[in-house]
Amino acid sequence: MKRTRWVGAGVVMAGWCLVVSAGQQPPAGSDTKTPEKTLMGRYLDLQKEFEATNRQLLERFQAAKTDAERNAIREEALKLLPSFAERLLQVVGTEVASRDAFEPLVQALLMGRGGPASAKAAALLAEHHTGDPRLLRLLPALASQGGEAGAQLMQLLADKAADRQVRGAALLFHGAALLEQAEAPIQPPLPPEKRQTLYQQAEKALRAAAQDYGDVRLPAPMGEQTIAKAAEEQLFVLNHLTIGKVLPDAEVQDLQGKKVKVSDHRGKVVVLDIWATWCGPCRAMIPHEREMVERLKGQPFVLISLSADAQKETLTRFLEKEPMPWVHWWNGGDRGAALEKYRVTFFPTIYVLDAKGVIRYKHVRGAELEKAVETLLQELKDGR
Repeated sequence: MKRTRWVGAGVVMAGWCLVVSAGQQPPAGSDTKTPEKTLMGRYLDLQKEFEATNRQLLERFQAAKTDAERNAIREEALKLLPSFAERLLQVVGTEVASRDAFEPLVQALLMGRGGPASAKAAALLAEHHTGDPRLLRLLPALASQGGEAGAQLMQLLADKAADRQVRGAALLFHGAALLEQAEAPIQPPLPPEKRQTLYQQAEKALRAAAQDYGDVRLPAPMGEQTIAKAAEEQLFVLNHLTIGKVLPDAEVQDLQGKKVKVSDHRGKVVVLDIWATWCGPCRAMIPHEREMVERLKGQPFVLISLSADAQKETLTRFLEKEPMPWVHWWNGGDRGAALEKYRVTFFPTIYVLDAKGVIRYKHVRGAELEKAVETLLQELKDGR
């Protein structure tokens, strides 16, 4: 799971709290005497309604008895988002250039799920709020969660924002979002040509960010580094950790302390599952992984679970109680080594490699993981 947490049904609309958290006071200068008659008052009223609706969905999700019920609630929550986005635009009304309009417009873009409300919110932000200092800290979310509308906003900001820091950061996060989009584990998977186009667009944006704004420093929430350094990190991922690239080696150790690396298993289909014993989604995969390993016994296949636990003893004690009859490695701690080399930001992080060590799939689980492995095994049998 992500080190923050996986998005579940109860927090599927948590983007609301990105700008105004419950109980937060309106910005200085807002009229609080008659909130129902002000933009900010209407916004806060709609926020309360949203939070109440979200709580009800979470309660229903927690009480659901079957996966079908839970999936239906998720779908209901996702369909609710665009309707709230439209209502946010209604809250703004004709006061679109007001300072208080900035926050509901940002939320409309994020909650619109790339639909008409998102597109309209992005256009209004670009037209009226490119100089708002609050924009800078929101760029990562707007780029990665805003869909096509967010991408268009990033491009507009990169071209038109008065602040050089905003222009450079918009270009950087636009490139990073394109890379993330190319790697997203969606169904059906992206066609190879579409993925390649996204890779090319991401590289163009990242190189432009480094070349034209490399000296610009990002603020503390974004890592306190230059845009050149941040772009370099993203380009490393693009050039070494994306589908179609050979996964580089990162030396770690097995449970006996022997130094090991992925290339030791050339000639086999490899699943590298980077996990931790404390990760719930990781543990949930174990029964299926156990069945898959048993079913594929004797074939040129290896499953490697690479633990990010801080202490090796935590892993070994876990394995004493939970049968996991396949290869186990330890990162050497909860940072550095493979975690750093592979830029791991969430667990589980999964790479599926062909016999030549080329990354063919990423972040697949369950039936999709097994299908990926079987596809690569068939290629190996066919001599491809």
